[in-house]
Amino acid sequence: MLIAKMAHHTEINCLDYSRAQLRQLRQQHFYCPACHRQVVLKVGHYLQPHFAHQQRTACLTAEGETAEHLAGKALLGELCRKQQLRFRYEVYLPALQQRPDLLIYHHEENIALEFQCSPISVAKIRARTQGYRQAGYRVIWILGQRYQNQSWTQRQHAFLQYLPAWGWFQWHLQVRTKRLLLIHHITHQGYPQQMRWQVNLFSDLKRIKKPLRQGLSYRQCMKESTSLYRQLNQAAPKLLSVQQSCYLRGHHLAGAPVCCHSPAMPPINRQASLLLNVELLLLCEQLGKVTLNQLENFCQQRQAAFYQLPLFSHQNWALYWCCLVLNRWVSSGVLSKQGHNWYFLKAHWFQDYFSKATALKQLLAKR
Repeated sequence: MLIAKMAHHTEINCLDYSRAQLRQLRQQHFYCPACHRQVVLKVGHYLQPHFAHQQRTACLTAEGETAEHLAGKALLGELCRKQQLRFRYEVYLPALQQRPDLLIYHHEENIALEFQCSPISVAKIRARTQGYRQAGYRVIWILGQRYQNQSWTQRQHAFLQYLPAWGWFQWHLQVRTKRLLLIHHITHQGYPQQMRWQVNLFSDLKRIKKPLRQGLSYRQCMKESTSLYRQLNQAAPKLLSVQQSCYLRGHHLAGAPVCCHSPAMPPINRQASLLLNVELLLLCEQLGKVTLNQLENFCQQRQAAFYQLPLFSHQNWALYWCCLVLNRWVSSGVLSKQGHNWYFLKAHWFQDYFSKATALKQLLAKR
């Protein structure tokens, strides 16, 4: 931690002193602002100078901090100063038993910044976020290097946030290059499922542009259909249950209707959009009429098909995702809609992959 208290209860911030000055202060007694136990001032040659507990303790500030975390907090403070924001480091909030890395006072709003570098469970993210909000604080999670790799798992999806102007987004802090990045308009596309996003520097947020909406091309359908066919030939385990559901309805998964191929979708589904769409279409075919309650049950039965989003309290994003698909099918004539009910009209299933590929090639030749 960067902040400690001295014997006369005044705070000392390591960032306010040079290394030489801090070395001269090491004979003083310092105390943790949260648990009030004595802490040690550490001043090395490489790491950001900081305070640490003398022995293992249950204090929330006793968790070991990496060099990235210490340097990242200092960097976020510099960014706040450049924006002329009033802030404090590591303010202990007794009612919450939390200590955000930075607490920003902006107009009448208190904003807690959490720079997350170490592993953290979804349950802890949810509890910490709800705690801040219930106490009247807005919380912004900023992710360190661990969360910035290209393989998007539940670990990365847990920090997804949404704003109409930015779409689905996250904040990433690159300590080495001293850059705060907004990763925005994140989407899922294609089969196998891939992530797409745009990046802007914090200093360049005014230039954010909403990407143009692109429909699904027949070429993309062909590419996805070929990938699906190859996986079916390899008997991929993730396809077995969907394939069996298709057989029971007299269909072949490789011949899934073109409407099951999606353009860019919200990045909240763990199971590929193509497979989820097939299951959703089978439900519409079977029931003929799909009510909102039945759609909610569909989502409930497939919780594992969607990522957990602990930064949201109440919104049923899985239901939102499914409604987007159904309403798109209304526009294309697969369904009709009256009130909160959807009615199945028609969908053209192909006999197999080869008949689907032939039809798509003919459509491509006409364009």
